[in-house]
Amino acid sequence: MDHEYDYIATLTPEEKRIFVESFCCMVYMDGVVAKEEIEFLKTIGKQFGVAEQEIVTILKGMNKDTTMEKIGQITERSKALHLIKELCYLANSDTGLDDREIDFIIDVAEKVNVDSEKLKQINKWVLDKIVLQKTGEIILETENANQ
Repeated sequence: MDHEYDYIATLTPEEKRIFVESFCCMVYMDGVVAKEEIEFLKTIGKQFGVAEQEIVTILKGMNKDTTMEKIGQITERSKALHLIKELCYLANSDTGLDDREIDFIIDVAEKVNVDSEKLKQINKWVLDKIVLQKTGEIILETENANQ
């Protein structure tokens, strides 16, 4: 059983919104909203108990500085690490990392006191998981079934 998202139950409603708001901000960092990013936002919004309409509202009122201030409210180490992990997943969900996405993740990491070495470790782990998932889809001949 996968426990990767068990931490969501430990988040307050405000923290859940901050996570989703940071994901929305990330989507706008590269100036292009990829289909995969929209799907990620819908899926993650459901997991965090944030309705699609609320995500639309967040996206329409997006302000990076305001979002960064809110991110500073995430002070618990485990929650901060999960936030970084989710941002790395999101950044790697489309065709490639954009410099603005990388800068955003670095800014968030600094805001929540996650050092650059830990950030690199998390991103490498995320990339390894993505590759492993894709490999599994190829082996099980399901790679095109999900599209």
